[in-house]
Amino acid sequence: MIAQSQTSTSFQSLARYLERPKTRHPERPRIAWTTDRNLVCTASLQDIAWEMTITARASERVQKPVYHLSVSWAPEDGPTRGQMTAVADKLMHTLSLAAHQSVYVAHGDEAYRHLHIMSNRVHPDTGKAQPMYRKYRAIQATLRKAEVRYGFRQVPGHLYQLPGQSPPERSQSLSKGAYKALCRKKTLPFQLLVQRAAGHEFDDAAGWQDLHARLARHGLSLRTRRTGLLVTDGHEYAKSSSIGPNVSLRKLEARFGETFALQRARDLPAWQWERSPDHDLGH
Repeated sequence: MIAQSQTSTSFQSLARYLERPKTRHPERPRIAWTTDRNLVCTASLQDIAWEMTITARASERVQKPVYHLSVSWAPEDGPTRGQMTAVADKLMHTLSLAAHQSVYVAHGDEAYRHLHIMSNRVHPDTGKAQPMYRKYRAIQATLRKAEVRYGFRQVPGHLYQLPGQSPPERSQSLSKGAYKALCRKKTLPFQLLVQRAAGHEFDDAAGWQDLHARLARHGLSLRTRRTGLLVTDGHEYAKSSSIGPNVSLRKLEARFGETFALQRARDLPAWQWERSPDHDLGH
């Protein structure tokens, strides 16, 4: 399992996102099921959002009362509703949010099971906001133990591993978008294909021109995107920093002793560098 979390200001905005159908799969039900904790008004997600908003007003200091946690399972896991709910309950206990207002929303519009949790950081009785800083290690520990208990696919985290597990290589980490693409298409994300085919070329290249020539042998080229660098085959794109720990634009420029912009301006006629569109890379 993998998890993502963030805090925000509006319960209503998050509720709209959770119930809005995706244009990619309009025929699939957006919401498979919901269940709630410590709430009174549960007729709809908007009713829940309104109740949470009223409760959050008890805190004069909190600026971002919304806590959003999403959990995704591997396609082969197929957890039951009871298992998904049990994992969510354990996460809320771990995060000291078990007594707070929460709603669990399971989506059914992807090939893999995933669950969203909208929780109110403000306690309904005390009016105090639960701090949510540096919680990822506790989240990863909870997920690792749940994977063993329920027989789910084990995904060792960077911040927590069970005995006998090793932390994954940073260069092999998938972004949330790449993981979703892997689950949906059941094919390797583009960044992993580049790592396997040409990852060594970045390490062996002596300069920008040498790197471009090496990548060209694999049908790849470099493009700029804002202040970053992309690798592309003309159809798909990956951030260079997702290929390896030393392949970011800043580190390559430091190693080659020349900025990418300067090299591009000097060699533009020969290499025909061009700026890529702002593709959504899922990062």
